[in-house]
Amino acid sequence: MTTTESTPEDESAGESDRSDTDGRAVAGGQPPTRVPEGAEPQVCPYCGFELPADDQYRLHLGLNHYEQLDDGDQAAFRETYQQEEESLTRFRIIALGGLVGLYFGFLLIYAVLAT
Repeated sequence: MTTTESTPEDESAGESDRSDTDGRAVAGGQPPTRVPEGAEPQVCPYCGFELPADDQYRLHLGLNHYEQLDDGDQAAFRETYQQEEESLTRFRIIALGGLVGLYFGFLLIYAVLAT
């Protein structure tokens, strides 16, 4: 082993033993996911990671295995990624509007109570 390589023990020395909700170790550093009872999980053909929804499955494939995908799967990933980005942008705008409204609400209450 060269000096630039590290063992898994070295990388997780400061971390607690990561496991999912069933107590099983999480493979490949992926966060644990929950698949609803009775639902058929989508399983990644490259790493075996289980995902509960089709959009999450496509995002996982594109973000972690893009080079291994064919053109159709890459196009599906880009479309799903764009939809997710639009949803996040909408959420951020709504959250910012809520925070601004909350700020001015508190400012108005302060102005009324301070007089």
